[in-house]
Amino acid sequence: MLIQRTFILYKSFDDEESVDGNRPSSAASAFKVPAPKTSGNPVNSARKPGSAGGPKVGGASKEGGAGAVDEDDFIKAFTDVPSVQIYSSRELEETLNKIREILSDDKHDWDQRANALKKIRSLLVAGAAQYDCFFQHLRLLDGALKLSAKDLRSQVVREACITVAHLSTVLGNKFDHGAEAIVPTLFNLVPNSAKVMATSGCAAIRFIIRHTHVPRLIPLITSNCTSKSVPVRRRSFEFLDLLLQEWQTHSLERHAAVLVETIKKGIHDADAEARVEARKTYMGLRNHFPGEAETLYNSLEPSYQKSLQTYLKSSGSVASLPQSDRSSSSSQESLNRPFSSKWSTANPSTVAGRVSAGSSKASSLPGSLQRSRSDIDVNAAAGAKAHHAAGQAVRSGRLGAGALNPGSYASLGKTTNYGKLFSVLSPVSVKTS
Repeated sequence: MLIQRTFILYKSFDDEESVDGNRPSSAASAFKVPAPKTSGNPVNSARKPGSAGGPKVGGASKEGGAGAVDEDDFIKAFTDVPSVQIYSSRELEETLNKIREILSDDKHDWDQRANALKKIRSLLVAGAAQYDCFFQHLRLLDGALKLSAKDLRSQVVREACITVAHLSTVLGNKFDHGAEAIVPTLFNLVPNSAKVMATSGCAAIRFIIRHTHVPRLIPLITSNCTSKSVPVRRRSFEFLDLLLQEWQTHSLERHAAVLVETIKKGIHDADAEARVEARKTYMGLRNHFPGEAETLYNSLEPSYQKSLQTYLKSSGSVASLPQSDRSSSSSQESLNRPFSSKWSTANPSTVAGRVSAGSSKASSLPGSLQRSRSDIDVNAAAGAKAHHAAGQAVRSGRLGAGALNPGSYASLGKTTNYGKLFSVLSPVSVKTS
């Protein structure tokens, strides 16, 4: 008896909800959007983000955690909409006007606004982009789309992000004005505590970056790289890295200086994850502007240069190192080569004799002077300089002795001890003619 009475109470509550909550307006009935199905408990159904035919919400295994959505969910939702047919441009204009009327007024029921956003995708699937009037009315929808992306209902926000992503995918660069208007609002969703809102905003930005290559979007992204919010800075450098991978160089040339300055600030960022994302963008910058990238690298402090080198080597991008860094690495490797390739450590007298002779015969002997194979061998150059100076001194002493007449020892003073004479002349071998 108690169970039957409880069932009657729930049934009467559902009837009231269907009359009040889902009362169709004249605008909604005009394009016949099917009413969403409600479950037995309307309170719980209003909190389910996956209701009303929306994309499947990922579980805890997704990147953003429970409640997060990704780009695969967006792609599925692009075509998961009621099918419509467009018979004339006039009919298309009337439908778009009714959609704008619903989305521009947040007093309309949230499910009506969500269905209106789906209706835009239905028109895209039906070929609305082939009509010239569609683009005129699309610009009038900029404010309505922004208002939907700011909605307090997570389902309305998600549907708005999916619709924006679909517009960018289908229209490409023709969605430039709409993308420029909606991107700041999408960035405001990034730090949202509701995963479905935050991940929907991030996914929509990625779709726009991939399909709408408009240079005016670059300052909107780089300005968020210096945001006070740490999650926003991390995501902004991730978006910048994607932009440098997807876009052509001619679309970036106007903002090359801004990109360099932004990446430099990111490498110095206080957050470790933001610094990692900024180092990733350096590789993309070098692919487009190698000269600016090398200037940026040389302007960094040695500790930041070392961190950047470590990341590039770990990611298998040693070729992305600047030329100056690669040459210094080559010189360092040459210092670690076997000792046989460097100057030999012979005694000073032998080296002096070889330097004075300067013949090819002497250079072919074991331990002779050889040219280092390295670019600049610092130790070898210092040793050669010292040995050369010693040889000059010895040669000057030998020439002084050779200038004396044979058998004349007047220059040695009063010394008659031959042992002293040979000790003076011991570094070299005196050759008499």
